[in-house]
Amino acid sequence: MTGPTHIIGGFTAAAAMAYFNALSVEQPIIYYSAALFGALIPDICHPRSMVGRALPVVSTVLLRTFGHRSFTHSLLFLLGIYWLLNWLPVYSTDITLGLLSGVVSHFILDAMTSQGIRLFYPLKTRVRFPFTTKTGSLLGERFVAFMLIGAMVYFFTFG
Repeated sequence: MTGPTHIIGGFTAAAAMAYFNALSVEQPIIYYSAALFGALIPDICHPRSMVGRALPVVSTVLLRTFGHRSFTHSLLFLLGIYWLLNWLPVYSTDITLGLLSGVVSHFILDAMTSQGIRLFYPLKTRVRFPFTTKTGSLLGERFVAFMLIGAMVYFFTFG
């Protein structure tokens, strides 16, 4: 999936998290901003991604060390982020839940591509859905984005 689809997915995941868990978000701007950042950060391992272009040196090192859609798309990465976030003193719940919602949405969306993700890194097994789309495909990306926007509208309307 591409950056714009991941942004929509992160926002939708955060809305779903708040809806299904009846979250009391103290600072919605912080919560949803963290979700948007979380939705993009796993692609830091790709120099042409939104985050990769902002941090080209970090991105290139991660790509050469781990490859794309491996460590930064794994449960180890998710647990590492969770561990780091436990050290935050302010708005930690909003930032943690928002960021993790965004990262998980990124994993789910990339698992919908034919390439899949290495969720159980360092194992080489790739995880993907039985129905996949090609990253950047006009039809696939638009269909997914349309479905996500529909879900987002539902969560905000009935939440």
